[in-house]
Amino acid sequence: MSERLLLLMTAGLAMAAFAACRTSGPGASPNDTARPSQQSDSATSASPAIGARADSVVLRTDKTQYHAGERMTLTLENKSASSYAFNPCTRSLERETGGSWSAVPEEGRMCTMEAWILDPRGTRSGDTELPASLAAGRYRVVVRMTMESPGGAAASAVSAVSDPIVVS
Repeated sequence: MSERLLLLMTAGLAMAAFAACRTSGPGASPNDTARPSQQSDSATSASPAIGARADSVVLRTDKTQYHAGERMTLTLENKSASSYAFNPCTRSLERETGGSWSAVPEEGRMCTMEAWILDPRGTRSGDTELPASLAAGRYRVVVRMTMESPGGAAASAVSAVSDPIVVS
């Protein structure tokens, strides 16, 4: 019985977080705007999406070059008629080695459980920080998102992938 109560409480907390993030919160400013990409959009080379086109959401960084430990602003532009939930803190980094991309482990990385809503044809911006121990190289940022589904139906997932950035 206690597992069921815990499950119900968790579900209620998640629904409250979704509702709270829709109208306010970080990145809800009317000044959120997409920045033009310096290169062609790489969202089409994203990890395969399940139930949604990988290019339905474009992810841009505020710069093309960073230093380890530096703060970066991520801007997500939704080109679709669907809404998505995401958390900019839970982004992942991939490093290019020999022409292929592999995930960069970030042991000890912690994020607050948040659900930001990216409205249809909307734009949201949020900050994240690169690891201080990040080695110099070529990277890209991946933000995994969940398509909002009416009535609690199973949600589709999509990954938005940035153009490559250089860390020096």
